[in-house]
Amino acid sequence: MSWQQLDLFVVVGYLALMLGIALRYRKFASQSLDNFFLGGRKVRGWMNGVSYTAALISPDAATAYGGLAATTGIFICWWYLSRFGLALFIGAILFAVFWRRLNLFTSLEFYDHRFTPRVANAMRLWIGLRTSLIAMPAWTGITLLASYKILQPALDLTKTQTLALLLPVSFLYVLFAGYRGVVLSNLIQMAVFLVGTLTLALLTQIHLGGPTALAAALEQSGAAGAGMLRSLPPTEHAVFPMAAALAWLIGQSIGYGGDAAPMGGAMEGQRILSTRSPREAVTMYIVTAITTFLLLLVVTLPCISSSLLWTDLGADRELVYGRLMKLLLPAGAMGLMVAAMLAAAMSTIADNLNFGSQILVSDFYRRWMVRGASEQHYLIAGKVAMALVLALALVIMFHVQIIFEVAVFMLQLSAAELPANWAQWWWWRFNGPARLAASFGGAAVFCLVVLVPKGLVALGFTWATALVLPWWWQTFAVMGLTTVLWVAVALLTPPDPQQLLRSFHHRAAPLGWWGPFQSEGQGHFQSTHPIMPLLRGGGVALLGAIATSLLILGLSHAWFGRFALSGLELAASAVTFWGFRRATNSFVDGLKPGSSEPDSASSLPTGPSQLET
Repeated sequence: MSWQQLDLFVVVGYLALMLGIALRYRKFASQSLDNFFLGGRKVRGWMNGVSYTAALISPDAATAYGGLAATTGIFICWWYLSRFGLALFIGAILFAVFWRRLNLFTSLEFYDHRFTPRVANAMRLWIGLRTSLIAMPAWTGITLLASYKILQPALDLTKTQTLALLLPVSFLYVLFAGYRGVVLSNLIQMAVFLVGTLTLALLTQIHLGGPTALAAALEQSGAAGAGMLRSLPPTEHAVFPMAAALAWLIGQSIGYGGDAAPMGGAMEGQRILSTRSPREAVTMYIVTAITTFLLLLVVTLPCISSSLLWTDLGADRELVYGRLMKLLLPAGAMGLMVAAMLAAAMSTIADNLNFGSQILVSDFYRRWMVRGASEQHYLIAGKVAMALVLALALVIMFHVQIIFEVAVFMLQLSAAELPANWAQWWWWRFNGPARLAASFGGAAVFCLVVLVPKGLVALGFTWATALVLPWWWQTFAVMGLTTVLWVAVALLTPPDPQQLLRSFHHRAAPLGWWGPFQSEGQGHFQSTHPIMPLLRGGGVALLGAIATSLLILGLSHAWFGRFALSGLELAASAVTFWGFRRATNSFVDGLKPGSSEPDSASSLPTGPSQLET
């Protein structure tokens, strides 16, 4: 491998800066669990939003999204808009205030306040192990794989060389600096990532003659090229038809926000609980949505033009972004892009390790194995847990080939129980047996719909191929069957104890159908029908999603020289954002509960459940 001296200087300088930040915050992080895992609960909302974007935007955005963009076109934006667009705004408007109001240490402590001890124990054990030993290793593993898929075509690095470049600094700075160091470093990493990806985007436009020439070249390249200028997914497409966009939208939006430790996403709970106030938790989600989509747009747009540069993308389309880097970047700029990809990877890895270890220590180790030890003991355990999560991620990196397949698997497994996540907040009749049916029954339904048909085909039963549905229809089936299951269980079993429900309602003052507890404090919405605040909040969230979608479409059309259409979309986006801001402020003001503020985090249960007594 032969790097230009300037490239090497840029990369080494960046790695040294990250180590410096880690050492700067080492003392603060080592003082307490709150400091190490939640930044002392004093992180500003906008900083948490950028940090959450850093957790969501890793090299897999350039590989998985970039590879899809190479075979789709402008409508690649609906891959991430349908996946996160409405969901993030639902989390902001309908859930952020309530999660922050509970003032938990980890979001899994929610189950201690909402369900009976036996159910809470089962849920915290299940979701704690699922999050820390499946979800976080999976997302970390594909981040490492994505880094290799960029650096291999760009710099001819092997997987081992990629790990040697990436892991030491990533692990050391999260080990020393804790969550506050992660947040600060994420701000720097996202700035580096933005500069690097904008550089490649600009060079792509220059190389292809500008926006108008790029659009003309695609139109002249044939039906496939002209189809890349479509604004919406077609009804028939081999990779991303309209049905797939709807599957992402429904599978990710319904139930979103009700669980702040999801399988299919990153670490919302940590972001919410570390903010300074409920209103800043709302800000976190909104900043996340806008910055995430803008960065994904900058990454995917250059990849759309790859069909003009290479007639054959090869067996692995996810290598296209690395090939663009190697083709277009001069000395110095290559070092900047390598630093940008390292920045994105390191931010995601650090977040996943910090969050995964927090859940593993708080919801498994301290709850079930070693109770009543010192803070320093649990800090050391947390660092050991980070090493465990990383080891599992390495296994995934070396055994997975296509990143897209992992994303779909995680969506389908989490989608089974997503509607139940809304019910546990909004319906007092949703009880412990229904919660268990949604989580464990949903996993069984997933195996029945998704894994069993594939297993039968693998065993040689050719008739079972008719049972292997496209992944989007599998998602709909898993979600629908699981919902029927837990609704039936909820209605056929007794409700949870009234004292438990009253205590939760007093603490969280949730929206929705709370029957006999409704008069105990709902802010300005107390006298309205239960569905009205939900409809109003859903409308505000939809307004934010529309404004963001118009922004992304406007910039996409500008990339291809459709400036008149782009101007209209951007103007409409600005007006819609103005309306969204006013509506959000009004709605959040109406969420102020009539009850007192919750107790401090130190009063929360830390053993199997203090509610037993």
